Amino acid sequence: MTTRLYYDDSYCTTFDATVTAVGETGGRPAVQLDRTFFYPTSGGQPYDTGTLAGADVIDVLVQDDTLWHVLAGSTALVPGQMVTGSIDWQRRYDHMQQHSGQHLLSQVFYRLFGFETVSVHFGATESTLDLDAAALEQNQLAAAEQEANRLAYSALPIITYTVTQEALATVPLRRPPKVTSDVRIVEITAYDYSACGGTHVHTTAEIAPIKIVRQERRRGQTRVTFLCGLRATRDYAEKHRLLVEAANVFSTDITAVPALTQRSLDQVRELQRQVDTLTEQLVAFEIRELLAAAPMNGDLRVVQKVYLDRSVDALKQAAGLLRSQPRTLALLGTQGGGKLTLLFGRSDDVGLHAGNLLRDTLKAFGGNGGGRPELAQGGGVDPAQAAAMLDYAHNLAITQTKE
Repeated sequence: MTTRLYYDDSYCTTFDATVTAVGETGGRPAVQLDRTFFYPTSGGQPYDTGTLAGADVIDVLVQDDTLWHVLAGSTALVPGQMVTGSIDWQRRYDHMQQHSGQHLLSQVFYRLFGFETVSVHFGATESTLDLDAAALEQNQLAAAEQEANRLAYSALPIITYTVTQEALATVPLRRPPKVTSDVRIVEITAYDYSACGGTHVHTTAEIAPIKIVRQERRRGQTRVTFLCGLRATRDYAEKHRLLVEAANVFSTDITAVPALTQRSLDQVRELQRQVDTLTEQLVAFEIRELLAAAPMNGDLRVVQKVYLDRSVDALKQAAGLLRSQPRTLALLGTQGGGKLTLLFGRSDDVGLHAGNLLRDTLKAFGGNGGGRPELAQGGGVDPAQAAAMLDYAHNLAITQTKE
């Protein structure tokens, strides 16, 4: 059995221990110690990393009540050997800040609104807590964040102690524990009492600032994403940098960025509307010219055209207009974006299968595609072959029409 020293001291980063067993887990060497400060993945909190006898510790886990330190590469460690362990303090302290912050936030949501925390997760960049609330109003999130920060800056002591099952009834726990043995309590003095085996900071001041980033609804619950301590500080610095960059683009103060952004967005939408209208007019004009120049093969008019930079949406618009004409087959292509896209369409009174025609054409040139009888799209061939492909499709369509 490994003595878990982090229960009593979350701030120790270097320690000595004795190897009690050497094994393997997940195809990697693993070591068991008589004592350790390495925290294993538990309760939503990720494991610690660091070094053990100079080897990188890449995972810490518990299997059948046995705590294993998983190492990178091979190891020459043997049972009975004394080793020195070193904790990655930056990672450990980050986890401590997020975990203690979650305890505080969970109690804040419960005290303000009666929302229970259902589950928690501490990620590499963000942490989340799921509340038994179908939805949260923005003013509720703002109130919870403000209250959590007020308490954090009050520097409430965070203490840990163990109580027996008999004494557990005297502790006002936020949630009852699942264990039946002695219970480790993490208390934010006189405010929150939680059964927890994780690592925590000494006072709530180390959690600050606390920032709620967003919320999302999940199966009748609400997931709140939050940042604490140094994570929140880094997030503020990055977002402030981005906001300053946006202000510099507009040559204005950062307070004017939202209004200027909205105005620019409105202008873009109006310009796009005008472009769409002009594009429709241009396409309609081009269609009239294409129809006038298209050769007749019996009673079938075949229109073929390769555009250099037309969008696929514009190509579909052109095909739709051509399909509205009687006895018309449209063989269109665009090289927009540096790749060739073909679009074949026919009017409803033409018996050809556009999908089959496109598939057979592409197959002859090493491409693939197909589609419905009236409209088909494909590509995957050299754009330089566009004209040859449309000629091939034209001849194939005439042959099929005569059969």
